[in-house]
Amino acid sequence: MAEMIAVTLSAKVAAALSGPAAVRLSSLAGVRSGIEAAARDLELLRAFLRFVDSLHGSDPLADAWVDQVRDVAFDLEDAADEYAFLSGHGFFRHGANLGAWFALSRRLWRTRERLRELSAAKEQLGIRPAEVSASSSGGAGGLSAAMIGRKIAEASHFVEEGEIVGFAMHERLLMKWLTGDTDPRQLLIAVCGMGGVGKTTLVTNVYKKVAATCHFDCAAWVAVSKSFTTDDLLRRIAKEFHRDNRGGVPWDVDNMDYRSLVEALRGHLAKKRYLLLLDDVWDAHAWYDIRKAFVDDGTKSRIIITTRSQDIASLASSNRIIRLEPLSEQEAWSLFCNTTFREDADRECPYYLRHWASKILDRCCGLPLAIVSVGNLLVLKDRTEFAWKSVYDSLVWYESSDHGIGQVSSILNLSFDDLPYHLKKCFLYCSIYPEDFMIKRKILIRKWIAEGLIKEKGQCTMEEVADDYLNQLVQRSLLQVAVQNEFGRVKRCCIHDLIREMIVHRSTKERFFVFSKSTVTLESSQKARHLILDRCRSDHSSAPKMNSLRSFHAFQADLDASLLSCFRLLTVLNLWFIQIHKLPSEVASLLNLRYLGIRSTLIEELPQELGQLHNLQTLDAKWSMVERLPKSITKLKNLRHLILFSRQSPDFTLAFPGTAVAVPEGLENMTCLQTLKYVKADEKMIRSLGSLRQMRSLELFGVNERNLIHLPSSISKMSCLLSLGIISQDANVKLDLEPFYPPPFKLQKLALEGMLVRGSLPSWFDSLNNLMQLRLHSSDLKEDSIELLSYLPRLLHLSLINAYNGKSLTFADGYFPVLKKLRLHGLANLSHLEFQKGSLVDLRVLMLGRCAHLTEIPQKVLRTSYILRAWIFLNCQVR
Repeated sequence: MAEMIAVTLSAKVAAALSGPAAVRLSSLAGVRSGIEAAARDLELLRAFLRFVDSLHGSDPLADAWVDQVRDVAFDLEDAADEYAFLSGHGFFRHGANLGAWFALSRRLWRTRERLRELSAAKEQLGIRPAEVSASSSGGAGGLSAAMIGRKIAEASHFVEEGEIVGFAMHERLLMKWLTGDTDPRQLLIAVCGMGGVGKTTLVTNVYKKVAATCHFDCAAWVAVSKSFTTDDLLRRIAKEFHRDNRGGVPWDVDNMDYRSLVEALRGHLAKKRYLLLLDDVWDAHAWYDIRKAFVDDGTKSRIIITTRSQDIASLASSNRIIRLEPLSEQEAWSLFCNTTFREDADRECPYYLRHWASKILDRCCGLPLAIVSVGNLLVLKDRTEFAWKSVYDSLVWYESSDHGIGQVSSILNLSFDDLPYHLKKCFLYCSIYPEDFMIKRKILIRKWIAEGLIKEKGQCTMEEVADDYLNQLVQRSLLQVAVQNEFGRVKRCCIHDLIREMIVHRSTKERFFVFSKSTVTLESSQKARHLILDRCRSDHSSAPKMNSLRSFHAFQADLDASLLSCFRLLTVLNLWFIQIHKLPSEVASLLNLRYLGIRSTLIEELPQELGQLHNLQTLDAKWSMVERLPKSITKLKNLRHLILFSRQSPDFTLAFPGTAVAVPEGLENMTCLQTLKYVKADEKMIRSLGSLRQMRSLELFGVNERNLIHLPSSISKMSCLLSLGIISQDANVKLDLEPFYPPPFKLQKLALEGMLVRGSLPSWFDSLNNLMQLRLHSSDLKEDSIELLSYLPRLLHLSLINAYNGKSLTFADGYFPVLKKLRLHGLANLSHLEFQKGSLVDLRVLMLGRCAHLTEIPQKVLRTSYILRAWIFLNCQVR
């Protein structure tokens, strides 16, 4: 993580020095040049810090040195943020305050001196990159994580049947693919999942059973790991294929080059049915580099890989992938008892120990490696409540070196250590979320951007880059997908508890202070960078100035609003389910603030001076009680995301009803806006939308015939628009969409609420080739419009809500070729629904609700060739 200090700081310094105020003040007190010089000094250390990272706790001297470099980097970051803060006031208004500028100059001089001293000290102390090797990363007992992983993998050959729990279904499937599949081609099979979930145990158990039969002519089991080289991997595979030969390998493999190894293996495997297991593959090149050695002679040969990466698992066919999840509660208990009480005949946990057994098992979070490790530890302890309570109290997965448990730390840390620096920083930031919290994708990436963790790449926006980072963390099994959106993308994700425990521990080095369910007393001496209060009570008797704080997150915490004025250089302020009614006006003085989140709070009013926050990128007030925005908000020229929706009840359990919020005049000044959601429409506001050419997502409420006239010209200028919602003022408003030409061709999501003129969709609708989700409400559609919709090539979700008044609805042959979800709700007159052969061939979910006259399910659905995952009938008379 040491390298990330320099990387993140470089980005922040560049941002601080890029503003126009910074240019005007560039010569004042030598501050600008001092910041640039100090940043260059730190950048010179960056390559060296990368080497120190790989030591990972094995060298106390290097760790102490890096801690001091980190402190200096934080001081320099403070200087850069202070520079941005002072510059934000403007030269003519606050330029006379030379004292603050010269004080900053002196701080910079001292920081550069410390940096030079540390640079010289590393030579004097003998901290050298040459001493660092790929295998030197620390772990339990001084072994590297890679070595521990190899040891665990090798030990899987000797696991007893009682220690293999929860894999019966997967084992049967693997056996079928290996021995029951008649496909003559060489097939690649993948088993993926997070570290410690049991991939190696599963495949090795199956491998042993299959290899013991005569189904394959030869078999090889090889642990790949991160530090493989192609030639070495081929040599080990060759030796494994000859393991059972008394004469050993007939070739001098140790002295062969790549070409000779490939030729020798191809010759040996020709016309043979072989089985190859590649365990713990971290890089797709491990397969690409060796695959030429494995001929495909149509002999039903099989290759299995285990991996933590979903991307690498995709090397196999989609129907040859097994994704392992943590064990269920019942399976976890069975494994725990089989391990801990393996010497007992009944393998049962004594009644008096079950309380602590359950608590210890909860800490294992269904991870087989953790369950087996703690079970092995308990075998060595007395069977008393006191002894088991002591184990529970001392159970920390991230650092313990007790028997077996250090292995868990090493295996979990290996996934983190494999991340490039930009993903490490983003993943560490996820430690701000409470245990079992459902993390919303869009909110997370906006916070990453506000914290300066994301840079634009090529033509991609920062949001698109951050989205890719999040997907990479999912693919590496570090974030778990909890909910997907309509397009199969991550909507909400979560972190496995043991992984979260590991990153919470690691993030303390970056000065993340996490308080959960406790009373918190804040002290300025703590120098916290990120402060997280999770269901906490705070001691507000003396609120300290915490100028070091960069982000403040409060989840369901008891919070005194005056506390928020104590965090002068704050970048991110996020309040969730907080029962305060007003933000203090001092919040408008947090000139470095880039993210302001008051989602699901009782806040009714925002400071009138909010327009002073020139750096603000996101204002998320969804489900707050804000009904009116200050006029100054239109001065926020850097605002990218404005999300508004006012709750009507102070009861947090009642989300609805809610109302949209009006935006003051001057919206055309906010040209960076990409998201504008749940706002009231009026004629002036709609006219001003034409200036917002970066818009990606737009939701308008209260549209009527008068202001609708001006909407087409504004929408036509939004070439990046992906999501559009138009909600009419009332049921009598008629929406004439024909003038919307040219339409937004990139549109992926469209929601229309209101009566369509003549009950017809506009003629251009069939040109929306990217449309994937469509929601029509109160549209009074005619059946010919259904036909128009049916040929949209990418439409995945269709909702018709009180949108069709006909008595009969027929989906003819060829209709909706890729539709996966169909919702028909409130179609009061519908009495006949027909799905003809060849229609809706990919439908997965059919939802029927409040169709009072519908008495029959289509016969084709009853006979079904569909794979319907869900049926919902509400107030329907179907039989």
